[in-house]
Amino acid sequence: MLLTGCTVLFSVLLQAMSTPTEDWQRATSIYDFNATDIDGNLVSLEKYRYLRSILPRFALLVK
Repeated sequence: MLLTGCTVLFSVLLQAMSTPTEDWQRATSIYDFNATDIDGNLVSLEKYRYLRSILPRFALLVK
């Protein structure tokens, strides 16, 4: 379950980073962004707020 959540979160984060239409300058956290899921539905990253411990580790990989 955790691996599936990590995989979904990673996919959503990659999509969010590649979406230039977001007003990233006004965002106060990663949860202010939306991304398109594999089915084409718009998903708010707020949905993944409970996975906080994964985000700092992901940020280290992006550097």
